[in-house]
Amino acid sequence: MIREFTKGLFKENPIFVVLLGLCPALGVSTKVINALGMGAGTLFVLVGSNIFVSLLKGFIPEKVRIPAYIVIIASFVTIVEMVMQAYAPGSLQ
Repeated sequence: MIREFTKGLFKENPIFVVLLGLCPALGVSTKVINALGMGAGTLFVLVGSNIFVSLLKGFIPEKVRIPAYIVIIASFVTIVEMVMQAYAPGSLQ
């Protein structure tokens, strides 16, 4: 059982294996509050876009599925960026 649990930490972790999640992992902050804000933004984008994509999966034609997913994820990233600029303008400099 412990072997199955630890398999996801290193062998099957996308940051280490596929490097897809590397951009948020590379974010370096000088203050803990900035790191928490980035973590919250990343969590919002991941959860929000996954829920939205799951809801629309049956309605999006197969030919435009990947571009539609990119637009959905980019929209969530834009929302987070605008909210961060509105409420924490000095932290994005």
